Amino acid sequence: MTADSQTLSGRVVLLATDGSPAAEAATRVAHALSMERGAQIHVASVVDTGSAAIPPPLDIAFAMGDAAIGPKVHEDQARDVREMIAKTTGQPCSWPVHVTLGTPGGAIAGTAARVGATLIVLGLRRHGRLDRVVHDETVLNVMRAAKCPVLGVTEQLSRLPVRALAALDFSQSSKEAARVAASLVGAAGTVVLAYAPPITGYLPGDGELAIHELGVQAGLDEVSSALKVSVAAVDRIVLHHQTPRPASELLLEYAEEMRADLIVAGSARHSRLDQWMLGSVSTELVRAGTTSVLIVPPTKPAAAT
Repeated sequence: MTADSQTLSGRVVLLATDGSPAAEAATRVAHALSMERGAQIHVASVVDTGSAAIPPPLDIAFAMGDAAIGPKVHEDQARDVREMIAKTTGQPCSWPVHVTLGTPGGAIAGTAARVGATLIVLGLRRHGRLDRVVHDETVLNVMRAAKCPVLGVTEQLSRLPVRALAALDFSQSSKEAARVAASLVGAAGTVVLAYAPPITGYLPGDGELAIHELGVQAGLDEVSSALKVSVAAVDRIVLHHQTPRPASELLLEYAEEMRADLIVAGSARHSRLDQWMLGSVSTELVRAGTTSVLIVPPTKPAAAT
C-alpha cells in the first residue's frame, strides 16, 4: 500500500516514537498530517529487547505472548506515550497507541502492516560508523522491512515539508516517491525532480549520449506533467558530475543549495540479498541525517496474464 498522490485523507499513518528530539519533530509532522491532510494517526512505541540477553527462541515466544496480552500489560506505557505526544503538540492525544516488545525495526514494520499504514513517520538522526557496528540504525531497519513508504524526520523539520527534492532514476519506485512527495508538500509546495547521470557517463559527441539525454528529458516531462496537478511548482535539474562522485553526494549537496526540507527516493530490492538492503543512494541519504528523507519501497511487478 502506498500513499495516494492526491491526498492522505482517511489513510492510516503510523507514527513511531521513542521520545527523542527527532521523534518529537516526527510527532509534530504527524500532527500536521492529521490536521492538514486528514490522515488517521496511529502510534507505535517499542520496548527494545534487541540488547537484552534473551536467546532467540525465547525472544520469539516473548514477542508472541506480548501480542496476546499487550493492550492490558502496556496500558500505563500507552498513557505515558499519549501524555508525551500531548505535551509536544499542545493538544490532547486520542490516537491509538500500540506498545510492543521486540527490535524496533521489525516491530514498527509489523505494526504498520497490522494497522494497514500507508506511511510510517519516525525521527531521523545522523548515524556514524559506531551505530552501524552496533546496528543502531532504526530508520534504515524499518525501511528494509516496511511495505509502505517511510518518512524519516530530522529535528529541524517541525511542520509539513514545502520544498522536496525527488531523486529520479525513472524506476517505478522513484516515480512513486515523487508522487508521495507531492502529497506531503501539498498544493502550495514545490517538488524538484533531480536526475544524476551514471558516474561512467558517455564521451562527448557520442550518439548514445544524445539518445540518453533525450530519454532523460522525456522521463522528466512525464513525471512533471503528472505532478503539476498536485503542487504549486515542479522544477527539474540534471546533476552533472564535475568529477566522478556518488549520486547521494550530489543530491545532498543540491538539497542544501536549494534549501530542501525533504529528499525523496525509491529503494532498490532486486534480489534476495536486496530484500535486506536498501540501494546505496537511499542508504547514504538516510545515514547522512542532515535532511528529512522519504524512501518508497519498490512496487511489485504486475502478474503475467
